[in-house]
Amino acid sequence: MSDSRSAAGAQPVPVHVVTGFLGAGKTTLLNRLLSGQHGARIAVLVNEFGAVPIDGRLVVSSCEELIELANGCVCCTIRGDLAQALIDLFARRRRLIRPRPIDRVVIETSGLASPGPVLQTLIVEPELADQARAAGVVALAHGARIAEQLQQHGEAREQLGYADLILLNHTDRAVGDQLDRAEQAIREHNALAQLERTARAEIQPERVFDLRPLASANIDPDAVHTPHTPGAGTVVLRSDQALDLHTLKLWLQFLATRRSHDIWRLKGVLSCRGEERSVVVQGVYQWLQIGPGDESPPATSVLVLIGRDLDEAELRRGWRAVLRGT
Repeated sequence: MSDSRSAAGAQPVPVHVVTGFLGAGKTTLLNRLLSGQHGARIAVLVNEFGAVPIDGRLVVSSCEELIELANGCVCCTIRGDLAQALIDLFARRRRLIRPRPIDRVVIETSGLASPGPVLQTLIVEPELADQARAAGVVALAHGARIAEQLQQHGEAREQLGYADLILLNHTDRAVGDQLDRAEQAIREHNALAQLERTARAEIQPERVFDLRPLASANIDPDAVHTPHTPGAGTVVLRSDQALDLHTLKLWLQFLATRRSHDIWRLKGVLSCRGEERSVVVQGVYQWLQIGPGDESPPATSVLVLIGRDLDEAELRRGWRAVLRGT
């Protein structure tokens, strides 16, 4: 699969986020993405917690452009620097200083951070709006450790909560029923993400590059149940009737304003009255983006909320009010 673009670079560059707790195998996956036979020119933003950017030393030499943001986590303490790094990268791309344009950007987050602020940057930074698009979050989970990590670390819960694809990695280090218990724990925190088992993050780059997290085919209302796990989980709201877009926006804005601490991620593909295309919704914390999608309106509208201590009854009451158009 070749992903090169013309020098004009009219389409926004896909930005892929690789996350996961310490030791889950993020850098191993990054190396696989860089060394794959996909023909894409990839720019990488790597940052490791602490003063020494250790991960930068581990990246294979096939990396086309490595930007290290030292002295902090790329997705929390230096979010402004992340935005500026991307802006500078795309400015160089427009000037064509490099012989080929950048096809993709991969951001590897620290093992101690949530990917939420990275997605927030991509959604709300006005200078990035036409240059970059969030193309999916891949989370790695240690097969022998993730069940315990999810109990002990809020960062691990958020990392999996934001994911569109989860790699249950280091399967060769698990014993007994650890992998089955790990999958169960993962599903309690993210019921929608694609889940695959790997030993050394061995996955084809196309599985990451071809993720379409906001495509209606990837939000299957029949394949998801809502786990009733205290502390974290997923609420899936569905409707076979077209929605009133104005009422929907008012309710979503209320959630973004009043429930942003509980809702880590919100995404949906919806059918709204009077709209010829689907309406795509994505939100991170208090940041919300609502706009036309690339597809026809779906037969079933689906809105997914992932977060902590979600009040499912309240969310369903609000959803019913939207359906009534009030």
